[in-house]
Amino acid sequence: MKDLLIKISGTSGQGIISSGDILSYATARKGYYVTTYRAFPSEIRGDGKCYYTLRISEHKALTATGDTDILVCLDEDTIYEGIKKISKNGILIYDSNLVSVLKETREDIVTYGIPLGAIAKELGSERSRNMVALGIVVGLIKNLHLEEQILKDIELRYKNKPPEVINSNKKALNAGVDYTKNKLARKDNYNNAEMKQTGAKLIMSGNEAIGLAALVSGCRFFSGYPITPATEIMEWLAKELPKFGGKMVQCEDEIAAINYALGASYAGVKAMTATSGPGFSLMQEALGLASMAEIPIVVADVQRCGPSTGVPTKTEQSDLFAAMYGTHGDCPKIVLAPMNVADCFYQTVNAFNFAEQYQVPVIILSDASLGPRRECVDLIDIEKLKIVNRQKPQLKEGDVYDRYKDTPSGISPITSPGDLYGEHVITGLEHTEGNAPTPAPEVHRQMTEKRFRKLETAAGQFSKAKTYGDDNASIGIISWGSTSGPVFEAIDKAEEAGIKVQALYPRTLYPLPTDWIKDFVKNKEVIIVIEANYNAQFKSTIVERCTHINKGTEVLEFLKYDGTPFTPEEIYEEIAKVSQLQQEKCELVTNKHTHF
Repeated sequence: MKDLLIKISGTSGQGIISSGDILSYATARKGYYVTTYRAFPSEIRGDGKCYYTLRISEHKALTATGDTDILVCLDEDTIYEGIKKISKNGILIYDSNLVSVLKETREDIVTYGIPLGAIAKELGSERSRNMVALGIVVGLIKNLHLEEQILKDIELRYKNKPPEVINSNKKALNAGVDYTKNKLARKDNYNNAEMKQTGAKLIMSGNEAIGLAALVSGCRFFSGYPITPATEIMEWLAKELPKFGGKMVQCEDEIAAINYALGASYAGVKAMTATSGPGFSLMQEALGLASMAEIPIVVADVQRCGPSTGVPTKTEQSDLFAAMYGTHGDCPKIVLAPMNVADCFYQTVNAFNFAEQYQVPVIILSDASLGPRRECVDLIDIEKLKIVNRQKPQLKEGDVYDRYKDTPSGISPITSPGDLYGEHVITGLEHTEGNAPTPAPEVHRQMTEKRFRKLETAAGQFSKAKTYGDDNASIGIISWGSTSGPVFEAIDKAEEAGIKVQALYPRTLYPLPTDWIKDFVKNKEVIIVIEANYNAQFKSTIVERCTHINKGTEVLEFLKYDGTPFTPEEIYEEIAKVSQLQQEKCELVTNKHTHF
């Protein structure tokens, strides 16, 4: 066995996420690769559904989607939601105390009705059903040797709880393992399943990776307002920043949050904030101030379904236009889009470096698929990271300090309050090189060009776009952000079917890397732009900005906007459909030539 997909599902309050987190951490600590996907209900209180998908593998898995090998259901509804997507010879586990007879079954899977509630009740509390179920899973895949590590992880997760909480969870896990070993009549093929362990690695979520990278980059101030699905960044930094002399401030709203961060940055401290769509809308005016006043700042936008409150716990890539064009006026900024959890770390380091070096707002576009997702990340050598600090002027008494000096690079050295001889006033008004407010047309033209010249200077340092697949493919995919995993797995599947495809993933979305796109499309007959929004925002941008695309190249769109992530299967189906249309067109042209 090289790959195993486990899904735990049920109702909010049944411990679905807790049991999934414990299993994922323990699995990673045992040396296996892990990728997860967590889905929460949008209701603050209620009986919404929770799902935790965990993919364990001996190689670096790119997604946690696809058919389920082991499905654990702690309520009745999710049995019938998930039974159709269980793989052949897969396993369904459900609580026979809740469901005595299944309304729907499949002959090609193994079904275990286990009295999870009764087992937990015997131990003192039905609330521990989730840990009994987790013990059943651990017993089924006993050759992965997870039991001892999970017991340690229960202690770690509940270390701040009373001892009886820790002990009851341990007993429940052991009871599930014992039931599998001594009472379950095994009918499945997982009894001898084994997987190679691949050594030490980190496990973190996309949000945690952003927080860690901020810390490593020298960020010592974070201000934010809680908002799903970005709150985890704030919570993580609230615990970690004080250990390094930093501060986290929870503000009254997102307008305050970004202005607090701007004030900290003006004072000379690397600063950031994080939010999601509704909060990002409130930050637009302050982003314009950061651009005009040339104050470094990093903003992480963990996108969710919109508009308005939308569907807070589901994913979408629909803030692209807001990130690229949302502020009023001509506002230079940089927009980065990490592809996976590891890339969340490295692109956040880049974000701070760009913000500090070019004195612009830098926006990191994550989403509800990537932010909460946990993945295994190869160990990071922090000593090898390049960390950039803002350029300071060398001033002496009597020098005239022009804060906004019009330089060939567009970068003018910046001082902080208290720096000798570097006094200046910050304003959102247009200003001269010496920061005297002025409405003069020639000055506004000069300073607009100066501010945008920084982006031209920065362009040479942007991370190279990632390509994946066959360089000679006639079918190209252009996409961004969290869709990379399912796209790459779909390309692998297409290659097995004899279809050549290549994908391009720019990590910098603004300024748009038109040269990379031009080079990519020059030998492509058709381009599929894949993104999770209704308006085809990235496709629209490419078509509008990349007028140099080969006129013979057809640009198609493949969109998803139901709040769930793309799967490799649905992308492969689209590739196969496009490939079939290409073949038919080719045959039509050949037949016409033959006829004439």
